Amino acid sequence: MQESGINPRREQSLLERFPPVDQLLLERPAVVLDKFGLIVLWYLPGAINETTQNDMMVVTKMMSDHLEKSVSRTAAKTETWRTQGSNFRPSENGLTPGCINLSPGWFLQGHPSPNFYPEVSATLKQDGLTLCQAIQRPAVLAAAALRVMHGGLYWSSLTTRLGLGLWADNNQFKDMANCLRQWASSFTVLAVMCNRRSPLHRDSQSLAEWFDILTSVGDYGPARMKLPNIGIEIAYNSGVMIGTSGRIVRHGVDRVNGDRVSWVWYMRDDVHKFVDVPRGDYSKYKSIIADAFYCS
Repeated sequence: MQESGINPRREQSLLERFPPVDQLLLERPAVVLDKFGLIVLWYLPGAINETTQNDMMVVTKMMSDHLEKSVSRTAAKTETWRTQGSNFRPSENGLTPGCINLSPGWFLQGHPSPNFYPEVSATLKQDGLTLCQAIQRPAVLAAAALRVMHGGLYWSSLTTRLGLGLWADNNQFKDMANCLRQWASSFTVLAVMCNRRSPLHRDSQSLAEWFDILTSVGDYGPARMKLPNIGIEIAYNSGVMIGTSGRIVRHGVDRVNGDRVSWVWYMRDDVHKFVDVPRGDYSKYKSIIADAFYCS
């Protein structure tokens, strides 16, 4: 698979070998399992209340300078589709189209471990504490959702964040330590996208066992996310939340009428490895039920 996550020829071959049994449209809350009882998808329409949606819109406007700089004006290339200008549409209400990542500690592209150390993302090197504080409500919501959806990943990601914080303190990485103290999510990266279409793709740097949390808010017309390799389309209207493995499930969202802001919470395996935290396992439905009974 290409690093861009887009490989149409391979995807067509996989669909021909493993065609979905049904074609479904989901509009109500659902949990999708495979035949082994592993959870493939959590779909939670209306999970984000108006207060949190407003927080997301306000903070996205705070990131306007970063978003504007992120968009590439060069000729379209498959490997750079995430920031390619042709995939963005102008805003009708003063939002700035773009796609950026925020992280209190990750490895920069081309600077892998063990030759390099984690760093604060460029988007948090100026006004990092302000942004970390501003995203706290959506961050806590995503963390709470992960606790239910994938308890094992929740605890391992918290352990990773704590381990990274101790390392930053011990090695006098003050900016990272300060950002981590204000970073309220169990995830270590937040991707913020404004008015971008996402062609069908997989997140090739994610792990099959892990979940990403995808959210979408804004003032826009009816939208659908397509998940062709599992035979599902979902209503992707404002306030929606999805938990799924972006590595396993191919997904995409076309252009919509209006302004749409998407926040995606995820993590990187190289950071887990850096602080020596195991990857964890898949999320199993039986484990979720057992956990629910234990907590009650």
